[in-house]
Order: sequence, then C-alpha cells, then structure tokens
Amino acid sequence: MLPFLFLFSLSVVQVGSIANDQLALGHAARSAARAISLGDVTDQSANQIATNAVNNTITLNNVRIDIELGDKFAQVALSYTRKINIPIIGRLINEVTLHSSATMPRESQVTS
Repeated sequence: MLPFLFLFSLSVVQVGSIANDQLALGHAARSAARAISLGDVTDQSANQIATNAVNNTITLNNVRIDIELGDKFAQVALSYTRKINIPIIGRLINEVTLHSSATMPRESQVTS
C-alpha cells in the first residue's frame, strides 16, 4: 500500500509542476505579444524582442517561439516539451508538450 501512496504523491507533485509551467508559458506569451505589439517593431526585430521577453519572464529552457506580426495584431505562440520524471509513469508517458499563445492589438506609431 505504501509504494502506491508514494507513487500517487509523486504524481500529484508532477501534475502541479506541469500546471505551473503551463501558467508560466501563458504569462510569457502575453509578455512577448505585448512587447512586439508596441510602436514601430519591424518583422526583423520582432523575433529578438519576443525572445528577450520570454527569457526575461520564465526560466524554462528550449521554448519554441512562433511569431505572426500583422498590420492590426501581433501574435506569439509558445511551445515547450517537458519530460515526466515519475518512476513507472514516466516510462508510459515520456513527455508532455505544453502550448500557449497570445494576441495583442498593434499600437500605432505616434508622430508629432
């Protein structure tokens, strides 16, 4: 009985950790979309700005960043693959891929 209780406890901790990563990914997507939606961001600089925003927001490694920069909107889609570190279950479900995206309206450049 005790080994099953221990395995269940590890599973609960792992699910909580994955949920935390999903929330962090959503926050990073919103931050990156907001950063590239400002003013006169060009297509060339949008990727670097989004990468910097994601890296400054979260500590996850190997996050894939996809950007779509239109005239009226800026969209950032993030994906992150996380390994499952639970004995037995980790062999059945080796990894989970998390996705998050955010879209922000582009702000027009103010000219004086």
